[in-house]
Amino acid sequence: MKVVTTDKQYEDPSDYEKANLKPTEESGVTYQNNSISKEKLPSLSKILITDDGKDESNKVLNYAVSLSKYSGAELLILRILEDIERMEDVSVQGSTEDNMSNKDMKREVKGEIIDEMEKKIKRCKEAGCENKISYKFKVGDAIEEIVKEVREGDYDLIVLRSSHIDSWMKSLFSDARKIISNINIPVLILQ
Repeated sequence: MKVVTTDKQYEDPSDYEKANLKPTEESGVTYQNNSISKEKLPSLSKILITDDGKDESNKVLNYAVSLSKYSGAELLILRILEDIERMEDVSVQGSTEDNMSNKDMKREVKGEIIDEMEKKIKRCKEAGCENKISYKFKVGDAIEEIVKEVREGDYDLIVLRSSHIDSWMKSLFSDARKIISNINIPVLILQ
């Protein structure tokens, strides 16, 4: 436990007692307790997963499904399309609830990308995810769109995939680092 005053930190609580300080608001002395306890465990209710359409992204989905099974969190899979010509219309969103099958899902846009995402959701369900899974497509710069989604959504965690980093310089300017520096939630990065 660390005792913090407005002008000094005491590593040992007995040190502040020797200085005749009492932990009150008037004295400016407070306790900072960073201990591990059941009450302080974070809860995960909504997890954002980034998906770039590559097979390596399935590793991210596997971790997210595992976390969802453990925590009961809902999953949102986000795919950023930087090449607008790949899609007929701009923004698409879909979801599936436990009581809906993939074929009953409402489709706003048909196409290869939608079918691929629905297959991923189906595989997540087959892997044991019983919570809500939804997907969203955005068009634009990947970093900007991911940061924007995190700020607009009420996420407790984001799961990213980072390509193998072979030098310190690449890691300094990696996309994952740029995302992390612009958001305020925990991040799980998988290689």
